[in-house]
Amino acid sequence: MLMKTLAPLLLLFVFILTPAAASAQIAFGMQYSVAPEDAYAKVTLPATALADMIADAPDGITPKDVCLGEKPEGTLSGYQADFDGDGREEMWMLYHTGPDQGGCNVTMVVSPIGGGKYQLMDLMSFPGSDALIRPIVTLNEGVQMYLQNSEVLDGDITQVKGSVLAYTQTAVIVLTSWVQREGIQDESFITEQVDAVFTDINFDNVKELVVRFNVHETGGGAATSKNLVDQFILTLDYLPNHMRYGVYDSVGYDKIQEAETMAKVGRTKLNRDETRIEGIISLREALQINPFMTWARVRLGEFLLHDGKYADAEQTLLLAKTFDAEYNKTYRILGDTYLRLNDLQKALAAYERYMELGPESNYYKKKVEHNIKQITIPKRR
Repeated sequence: MLMKTLAPLLLLFVFILTPAAASAQIAFGMQYSVAPEDAYAKVTLPATALADMIADAPDGITPKDVCLGEKPEGTLSGYQADFDGDGREEMWMLYHTGPDQGGCNVTMVVSPIGGGKYQLMDLMSFPGSDALIRPIVTLNEGVQMYLQNSEVLDGDITQVKGSVLAYTQTAVIVLTSWVQREGIQDESFITEQVDAVFTDINFDNVKELVVRFNVHETGGGAATSKNLVDQFILTLDYLPNHMRYGVYDSVGYDKIQEAETMAKVGRTKLNRDETRIEGIISLREALQINPFMTWARVRLGEFLLHDGKYADAEQTLLLAKTFDAEYNKTYRILGDTYLRLNDLQKALAAYERYMELGPESNYYKKKVEHNIKQITIPKRR
């Protein structure tokens, strides 16, 4: 079994990490965090445009620094947006040259200056392998970038490296970085998994980064709660004046297990009139510790619905969907909530998603099918 030595490592999130700090990276993946493919305008530039920018660069950057050969080949691809919130749009590009599983990767911010010319604002190299960049929307103004590359190491260890980057009008900086691995470690087959969610968890109108890091001793099988070895949850608050994140909550394995017990006790107390308030408090406190307990959040939303607090139920269930978009029960209760709010289109969308994911039982399948018919079949006059 792995030793629980993550606490000191995870606190490194307080500082801005630089590319040289790769050995101190944090392990997780970003399934929920990236913006949709069409959120920002996609752009491409030929490698020859990069060669021109390097030739005009005043600080001695050479073609070798950006993987350019004597005859520049390939294209730069990325997104155009106001990445730093200064009212002007920049182009954030990825240039990959060489084989997909090797080669060379450079990410850079480019500013159009007119006449088909571009100015290189800043660049950053990262490991040469299969790579991608995607925008992240975290603030009212400005955009951050998610950067990831994947490779297979000796011993058939699969590794994913990634970073959340920001552009500050003067430089590209690394806000957080990580490594996710799967393979033999200490003579055991270990799977490291992390979910990272951008959401306004404390309702202050600024989205926070909530990270769950899991280590499973799988033996080569699937990662499940039964082979979980260690778990950590951090909530990172955005610090606009420093363009970085700072840890404001850090929860370890033992506390997470306590939160699970607290939530189950709270669920039981909801069913009794005399302990109902205690049950709500227990569930909310447990979810503060571990916001990834979707079942507990959905149970709270279900209670709020039955208690007639429809707007609170909607907000609770939408947050549950943010943390786990595949949890089927969320959509059934959300559909019921929208029915009470008389928003039939949203109710129908929620019910249809529930049916796509698969009903919990034949009883609920028939109930939801009945509700869908009530929405879609016109009433006789």
